[in-house]
Amino acid sequence: MDLYSGREGWSPSIEPPLSFSLPHGRESSGRLLMRLRLHLAFLLTVAAGLSACARAAMMAAAIRPSWIPGGRAARVPSKSSSKTVPGPQRYAGRTATLNMTVGLQVAGISALPEDFQPDMNRAPLWLDSGSEIGVIGSRSGKGVMLGISGAGLSHQRVVLEDYGTGAPGGKILDVTVNNDGRKLATVSVVPSEDRLDVNVIDTLSADEVQTVASLKGEFEAAQLTWLTNGKLALAVQALTPALTSSAVPVSALYVITLGQSPSIRRLDGIKCQLSALAFSPDNAIAVAQGGSSASPAVLDMHRGTCSSFPSAASLQVLGWAPHSETFLYRTADHAGVFRFDVESGRRSTIAVSSGAAGYASDGTIIAVGSQQLSWRRIANGRLGEVKVQVALFDPHQSLITINSLGFATQPALLAQSSMVISPVSNNAIIDTATPGQSGPERELIEYSYPARAAFVLARGVVQGPIGMSWSPDGRRIAIVDGNSTLRTVSVIAPPE
Repeated sequence: MDLYSGREGWSPSIEPPLSFSLPHGRESSGRLLMRLRLHLAFLLTVAAGLSACARAAMMAAAIRPSWIPGGRAARVPSKSSSKTVPGPQRYAGRTATLNMTVGLQVAGISALPEDFQPDMNRAPLWLDSGSEIGVIGSRSGKGVMLGISGAGLSHQRVVLEDYGTGAPGGKILDVTVNNDGRKLATVSVVPSEDRLDVNVIDTLSADEVQTVASLKGEFEAAQLTWLTNGKLALAVQALTPALTSSAVPVSALYVITLGQSPSIRRLDGIKCQLSALAFSPDNAIAVAQGGSSASPAVLDMHRGTCSSFPSAASLQVLGWAPHSETFLYRTADHAGVFRFDVESGRRSTIAVSSGAAGYASDGTIIAVGSQQLSWRRIANGRLGEVKVQVALFDPHQSLITINSLGFATQPALLAQSSMVISPVSNNAIIDTATPGQSGPERELIEYSYPARAAFVLARGVVQGPIGMSWSPDGRRIAIVDGNSTLRTVSVIAPPE
């Protein structure tokens, strides 16, 4: 079902802003195996200015194992040439499912323990100013965070564990790291006492646990978010009212102030049902992204109020404008990327059949898509392979710059694409896929917004989701991937 049929401004007969393409003959003919300047296709004028920065948070019912589908071993992509004899391909390194491109600096590739299942819904965390990688998952039925560090990622340790380090007596529902990676906060339930605890831990000495807040009651989900180094936001979902103390609302948002005498305050004006929250850069606004039983909502943290979102369908926030006035989001049906203005409540289309978009630090929107796609073409079902391109929406000059990535894919695969942008370096990781003989082949691409350049980081047959994140300095990338027999964590540095 088309979630957008009949909505004002989103008619299939109207070309959306990021239905873009290059003129014939201007697309790069080869896959990029070295950093190169992308060819400027053309400039298009648009009516509205746009702007940026990114942050999102996730409410987890628990730190749970992720299902990693079985699949064939990663097939080495071949390059066709009538003048060369096929031979062994050279790669900078190999993970569980990816072949790293020659030219990358590979800091390390480490196999995770055989009995550890990483949660692919959670990106790897950078701890202690980027010196250690935290990977969330489960082992032997317990929620666990492993810490991987050292030369070649050779050292592994347990940072957090249910009923153990970081959650004494309880089961971890969520964990979050502060800006410098030196403090972890966990929220856990203590079933034996019908209590929820919020703990703060030093990443270097996790045995020292400070309980900064507790709530009585039975809880099924919770989310923690660092607002500042001295404040945390706690969103909780209790069980049904019949099983819950009258002192604890079914769904509530709290602000915890840290210090020698920590305090907790409930935002009584926020009465909507909560779901996964994505906070704005200034922490003044949060978006409840919706779920199976909750509709999306916009929360005003200063006024302590909650207003409904124009659509009842769940969404995923992809990034915020630097002054928190607008955000980008994708929809659950992967129809495209959209922009929402918090003040006016106005929505606009950014990309059709894509999920990869974000903000650069100067307010420019970076989005992956294809000008060959439109609502009309999707509605008509005429969906052959399309060119994959990057569009830059300049908020200051009201211009769109379009660059080709030099390959084509199917719209259904393009719709599954994702992007992670470093707010420090303004470099983006694009995770997309192309049709292959053994199934879809993943293309992991770094796009440098300052250089307007792209580099293929890795390729491999898609065997499930991957987790990826930028280091605090924006120069390294942590990747967690796996197949039916092997899970790995790796750290790479793209060429500069």
